[in-house]
Amino acid sequence: MQTVANHNFRAGRDYPFVTIAIPTYNRAALLKGCIASALSQTYPHFEVLVSNNASPDDTVRVLGSFSDTRLRVISQETNIGLLPNWNACLENSKGDYIVFVSDDDRVMPWLLERSAALIKQQPQLSSVITLSNLHAASLGRTRPPRTSRLCDTGIRDGAAILGAFLTDQITVNMCGVVMRTELLRERGGIPLDLPHTADVAAWAPLLLLGKAGLINEACATYTYHDDSETARLGVEKLLQDGRKVADLIAQTAEVHVQDPQMRKTIQIQARRCFARRGLITLSDYRKSGGSIQETLNVAWQFRHDLHGISLKAVLRFVAVTFCPQRLAARLRRLRLSAPEQLA
Repeated sequence: MQTVANHNFRAGRDYPFVTIAIPTYNRAALLKGCIASALSQTYPHFEVLVSNNASPDDTVRVLGSFSDTRLRVISQETNIGLLPNWNACLENSKGDYIVFVSDDDRVMPWLLERSAALIKQQPQLSSVITLSNLHAASLGRTRPPRTSRLCDTGIRDGAAILGAFLTDQITVNMCGVVMRTELLRERGGIPLDLPHTADVAAWAPLLLLGKAGLINEACATYTYHDDSETARLGVEKLLQDGRKVADLIAQTAEVHVQDPQMRKTIQIQARRCFARRGLITLSDYRKSGGSIQETLNVAWQFRHDLHGISLKAVLRFVAVTFCPQRLAARLRRLRLSAPEQLA
């Protein structure tokens, strides 16, 4: 009996093997470039699915400017919210695999070709993890990803790939993760209760289900900026989401990772990863105008989630917290004006 994935590599396929899903709202100026990058794929068997979340700007006109038959558009009558719009893409996807690309992100032309090559070697992989550049919108600068020194491109134990992410050895973002559509649907899609970490909560647990692909180079560019949906969340919500996704990874490892040592390692790495990120969140809160007392109050509230952080990270947090705001702002300007700074 031939698998679906094997069927993809026969001639004459009449349906997409991969869906590039682009949920969008009110970003017509960015959307055109995003769609163009998606349509530039060197791999032939794909569709680009855009879900327009009732955008009031020129999004409809931008979408109408494309005549490519690989582009399919669904339109929401009213704004259903960010994460429900992602799930609308998942529900309407025709591909065996799916990659979500926000309208301000970009994918490289070789993303799907290199991902499909790994799936051809081992059909039914849960996912293919590729690396992503980081683009700072406010600065107009892009920096390359961290690449693994231990894992080359190929099919790997998914837990090892996840461990590399959790320990900051590789730079992974949603726009560079190709996931098996059916598997993501079975797991409930994009979780609606984790607005800050829904992306990681969607793809990270898949790596604990067995083998996965790794492409140890940049195949996408992730954009971060101050006016994103997550940037408007309160600091407590950001920290709560970090705790919940760490718990989710730990629970998934408990069920699916058979080796006791690997299971324990993943659970520790998950909690340390999001503790480290929590400290960064608190530092950003202080930099954005939070008082010393407010910052320390939140840190105390979440003190049980901040275990296992390195001394270097703690000292950096202390320095940021107690540094006078005017001096901190001046130091940031000096740092960002240095020619070696990319983002």
